[in-house]
Amino acid sequence: MNSDYKYNPDDFKGMLSMTDDLSSFYVLYETYKEEKTLVNWLTLRKQWEELFFTIKHREVEGFLNPVDAQEIRDYLEVLINDIL
Repeated sequence: MNSDYKYNPDDFKGMLSMTDDLSSFYVLYETYKEEKTLVNWLTLRKQWEELFFTIKHREVEGFLNPVDAQEIRDYLEVLINDIL
């Protein structure tokens, strides 16, 4: 996985699902960048939705403050929009 991302999955250790969901998103993002197929897009989009709700859950639980949670979501959306 590329390490040039703003949010490192390892920075979220201890937050249920955050590390795994963010890592999976980045791997699927890179896969789609390399091979823009419908299957790769749908898989990435499904992971993005799952990660969106994981971020929301950690925000509601108080692990992420609302500002940081929104910044992460915005960053990830920019990544997706940049490859379309």
